[in-house]
Amino acid sequence: KYFSSARSPARALAQHAMTTSSVIAPLAKLTANDKILVEALAGALGGLASTLALYPIDTIKTRIQAETAAEVRENGERGNGLGWLARLSSVIKTEGIAALYSGASAKSVHSLSSSFLYFLAFTRLKTTYEEKFGKKIGVGATLVAASLAGCCNVLVTEPLDTYSTRKQLERKSDGNSPLPLTPSTQSSEVEEFDATLKALRGESTKTSKTTASPGLYNGLYASLVLTINPAIQYTVFEQLRQRLMRALNIRAQRRGALKPVVELSTFDAFILGATSKAAATLVTYPLVRAKVLQKASTKLEDRQSLLGTLERVYREEGVGGMYKGLDAQLVKTVLAGALALTIKEKSFKSALLLVMLVKQ
Repeated sequence: KYFSSARSPARALAQHAMTTSSVIAPLAKLTANDKILVEALAGALGGLASTLALYPIDTIKTRIQAETAAEVRENGERGNGLGWLARLSSVIKTEGIAALYSGASAKSVHSLSSSFLYFLAFTRLKTTYEEKFGKKIGVGATLVAASLAGCCNVLVTEPLDTYSTRKQLERKSDGNSPLPLTPSTQSSEVEEFDATLKALRGESTKTSKTTASPGLYNGLYASLVLTINPAIQYTVFEQLRQRLMRALNIRAQRRGALKPVVELSTFDAFILGATSKAAATLVTYPLVRAKVLQKASTKLEDRQSLLGTLERVYREEGVGGMYKGLDAQLVKTVLAGALALTIKEKSFKSALLLVMLVKQ
């Protein structure tokens, strides 16, 4: 029974408990809700770590995605403009390293809350399904559960996503005057913290004395549709992981191992995470760019509808415009997805210990 190919939250935690130090109380003391909380905490830690590690790349890819054809021509650039590495170097030279971390505080709060809510909802739905039907959840049900979890997450955290995106699009000149890409301005740390709290409450922030920024729920429909992205990623990851775990345990049995393989190696988890994220990104990328354009809100059409934004991009930039910034997106999202799921896979013990300490 220890060599099962699938892992429910309860079984995963039980397996991790076998290798956890004796300081941790027996897993039996945890309730079903506690086990779900452990899963959510592990996912949140993974999401936060990957966000902070790759934030400069995230800022660059957001700027590339938000550029219109007219802006590229105005800047004297060709095609899709500078590559993401050249753009990264340019921003460091002209605006300083700090510009790459604009909005990092809001993005960190968004990542932590988003990952926690997603894994909390997904694990709850998955556990409920398995308890009700008495069998392991399949691919179709996993996809539905992941999509529903993504929708719950988006409805709560979308304002923070919009706010952090607009902060990333702010530009600084060599002097002190800001050159905004969006209707927003540079702010002090106190003002930024206050704006983050307002974004968390879903309130629009004033960007000047006379102009208010577009709604913090701009791009909501694109975000809701894009819940299929993590659904595809997590489904692909889970199916690949189950198959790999089965193969590893069969090999362990043949070698006469006394203990089962209870978790993936860091390398295996990283490769599976990167593969699953790349597959999801390639399928959904046009929607990713459309969402950024809607949040930037530099054109009236982009504030009106998702289809209107997609039509405008195709009309002005062609098919290539639908995939503008794909290279930076793949680098960022594949690494972020791989890191997040790797850290999640490796942080069960820490999350379990934290929950046990809180209970005591």
